[in-house]
Amino acid sequence: MYDWNALWHQREACRAGFDASHHDANELADALRARLIHPAAAIGEVAVYEDAERYLLAGHADGLQLLEVMKHGLFDITLRFVSEDEGQDVPLPYVEIHVDNLATEEQAVWRGEARLDDDGHIWIGKRTLDEDVLPALPFDELSFTDQAEFREALAQVWHEDLPQLRPLIEAWFHHGDADIGSEEPAAHYGDSTRVQQICDRYAEIVRREQAVLSRLFSDDELRLIAGVIGSVEFDSAASCRGVWLAVEARIIEDELDQRHQVDGEALLARMKGLSYAQEVALIEALSPLSE
Repeated sequence: MYDWNALWHQREACRAGFDASHHDANELADALRARLIHPAAAIGEVAVYEDAERYLLAGHADGLQLLEVMKHGLFDITLRFVSEDEGQDVPLPYVEIHVDNLATEEQAVWRGEARLDDDGHIWIGKRTLDEDVLPALPFDELSFTDQAEFREALAQVWHEDLPQLRPLIEAWFHHGDADIGSEEPAAHYGDSTRVQQICDRYAEIVRREQAVLSRLFSDDELRLIAGVIGSVEFDSAASCRGVWLAVEARIIEDELDQRHQVDGEALLARMKGLSYAQEVALIEALSPLSE
């Protein structure tokens, strides 16, 4: 689920010594009143315990040490500018802030319409980018919505990450909406020879991206993704974007990461970084053949 050893090293300053009658990191369940979910397989690795609110990592570093990791702090925030119809009840284009927490099995989404007024100001929901004012962003369905750490992370996304989307948003309003409302017929791609050229180039793009993906994901990870893709209909080009969301939902609902013995968080992190072409290549490679 998580790279526990990485967490152990990243949060070294938060570790504390632990006084136990023995030094076996895998035998602390009673002392910690928590369940062992990930035993230390070798010296230098950590044992992980879990209770309702937190993970407890135990390892050796100048004696037995303990690291407490609160589940509500293991959230991930993804910012997207959406310019193609994804079936949401929000006018295009819009900004989407997606929050998910595998530890607490919670996720929520905020969407705000993007607009360009007559004075050239970009509005996201009821705020302009120039105001640099964080809107309410309630996320009331999340148990950790009022936690200071979460609110600070949201503020960072709004004040630092969102302004970086300004060129993309401006480009959409200056160029991307030119075809909206147009009643011109769909583009004609030419005769059969021209269509074949397009298909050949598409196949070559997919082949090259699949070669990259084969090195990016393990066989077990690809089996997990294939199981998800097989249950999803990609009936339009736009629907191929954001495959990681479908994978994440199945990891939360069906614990596919445990079933396939893969690190779900690491898998999702890599999937979020895929380009559109790579997502299409993944779908083409792993979709079941139609009968």
